[in-house]
Amino acid sequence: MAQRDPDAVEVRIKIGGPAGFGIKAAGQTLARLFTRAGYETFDLTEYPSLIKGGHNNYHLRISSEEIFSHVEPVDVLVALDRDTVTLHLDELTEGAAIIFDPGDLDIGELEDVPDTVCAIPVPLKEIVYAAGGISIMRNTAALGAVLGHIAFPLEYLTSSIEQQFAHKAPEIAEQNVACATAGYEYARDHECPFPYELAPRESDEERILVDGNEAVGAAALAAGIGLYCAYPMTPASSLLHFFAKNAEKYDLAVKHTEDELAAMNMVVGGAFGGTRSMCATSGGGFALMVEAFGLAGVSESAVVVGLFTRPGPATGMPTWTEQSDLRFAIHAAQGEFPRVVLAPGDREDAFNLTWQAFNIADVLQTPVIILGDTYLSDNRQSIPPFDTSHVEIDRGEIITEGEVEDYARHRVTNSGVSPRAIPGVRGAEQIVNSYEHDEHGYGAQGEIAEVRIAQNEKRMRKMDLARMITPSPAYYGPDATDLSILAFGSTKMPVREAMKWLDREGILVNLMQVVTLWPFPAEEVSEFLGKAKRTAIIEGNFTGQLQGLVRQECLMDVDHTLHRYDGRPFSPEQVCGFIKEVLG
Repeated sequence: MAQRDPDAVEVRIKIGGPAGFGIKAAGQTLARLFTRAGYETFDLTEYPSLIKGGHNNYHLRISSEEIFSHVEPVDVLVALDRDTVTLHLDELTEGAAIIFDPGDLDIGELEDVPDTVCAIPVPLKEIVYAAGGISIMRNTAALGAVLGHIAFPLEYLTSSIEQQFAHKAPEIAEQNVACATAGYEYARDHECPFPYELAPRESDEERILVDGNEAVGAAALAAGIGLYCAYPMTPASSLLHFFAKNAEKYDLAVKHTEDELAAMNMVVGGAFGGTRSMCATSGGGFALMVEAFGLAGVSESAVVVGLFTRPGPATGMPTWTEQSDLRFAIHAAQGEFPRVVLAPGDREDAFNLTWQAFNIADVLQTPVIILGDTYLSDNRQSIPPFDTSHVEIDRGEIITEGEVEDYARHRVTNSGVSPRAIPGVRGAEQIVNSYEHDEHGYGAQGEIAEVRIAQNEKRMRKMDLARMITPSPAYYGPDATDLSILAFGSTKMPVREAMKWLDREGILVNLMQVVTLWPFPAEEVSEFLGKAKRTAIIEGNFTGQLQGLVRQECLMDVDHTLHRYDGRPFSPEQVCGFIKEVLG
């Protein structure tokens, strides 16, 4: 069961309605204003892959103390249709409030609505039309009603709305502000026993509101990315939008390609030219990239690939989340070649691992995958601004000017890393294609057995260097605990939240977050599990892909597992329940 920090002020608001009603835009307006007012926020958006229709909902957690993830319970439900009440009734906390339009819904007709629920009718359509707005602006009027009932200053909402619609015609923002103001005034004129009150907090700490894709994009810009190519595919699509928006300011070439294969081929070409290059997609798009991903491997191209996963197989569940492409990321190839797989667990990880990914790709001259998922990509959290002072640029053994003699692009070396000169360097003639080759790139020579062995072993030697320069696992919690948990990716967030709750009950748990999934940190994982009293792996897939890697690489297993594969992220309530069951 969800817990509230006894020292914190916390409210959880959910907005629901059909696609096309601006559910996410309304929710992010709320998140922005509460972040500016000194609160920590974390949001979760759920929506089907429909342009119109279906049920969308946005859940915002607001707290005066540090938070790590979303939670399941809802304190305030803003219902823009009947389905929102019936679908989320069991999530309401005792004494929760439902804001609804009595013209759309009669709460009294619904079964199973607890007597403890505070039903608050607000004639949203009437308010909007009277304010000169249109039907879709009911969401904005509802936001005004929420703030009115919790007695929060209106100016925070109006400034957030103005920013939300700053890229549109001025009258759009004006109409929305008018509707929000009317909703606010209606709530203040019709006071009711609303169960929650919030006031702006004084805070000297600056906060930004970002999702995982924005964190990846900001880090790539800090790392000096020069080329981004992609075909839109959720949940990676917003990264293409981010780069397109910032392309001119940062002298970045952005290409919306005809398909994913073209995107991968283009970034291989960009890397050949000496440009830091990246593409991103989800599992289905990466499947189309695999042939060209092999080209990146055999040509030893320093490319960064974002693989932001969702449930498969095939199209699967395009707008939901899962961690089921781990093995795919590690093994996607024709034949064998080295690659690095990094898995960020939150927005700070997404930033730090992305700029490091560009360095690792350049140093190793091989592809690096950033393995994320929809839960991280699509949802925003308030965090401190990213510290760019720690960003370092390491281009590895790259020759950008002057003249070279006896240049061999694929020279056999002890490290596996060969000299790399960009086009235009005098004497650096080179042949690049998809064939196995000799040191100079000649494909015909690559079919000689000894040449093939030498080149294949040379490339694979890079994995020894990779083990030295890739990030180590991250650890959370005390050394001596009742249970030790292994996880990767965004599962980190609900696990850390659950650990915080359990600590207040005297239940000690620690976590190892496997940050570099390939090459797998077998020594660190073995040591962590070997010291533990009891062990568990929590991962968002059916087959236990991280558990399989532990068995394969460490020749060990864990005592307990928790899997989720319904398209939803783990919640801290679910993790807490699992841990308590394991520990009896």
